[in-house]
Amino acid sequence: MPSPSSNESHHERAIESLAEESQVPVNEVARLYEDARAELEAGARIRNFLGIFALRKVRKALLERSRGKPRAA
Repeated sequence: MPSPSSNESHHERAIESLAEESQVPVNEVARLYEDARAELEAGARIRNFLGIFALRKVRKALLERSRGKPRAA
């Protein structure tokens, strides 16, 4: 089982990659990630994969933003 710190570094690399891919500053992508993760954590009973789901949510939001679509609430 990966340690929490290895998961954190994996997510940090994923955030940096998303920032580069979407040409959005890393700090903004990190903020979006933290917001998405907090939203998912609010009702989660099992938290093992929240980081993965948060990254997916941020990727989708950035893709929609780049295509000019309004963000869903």
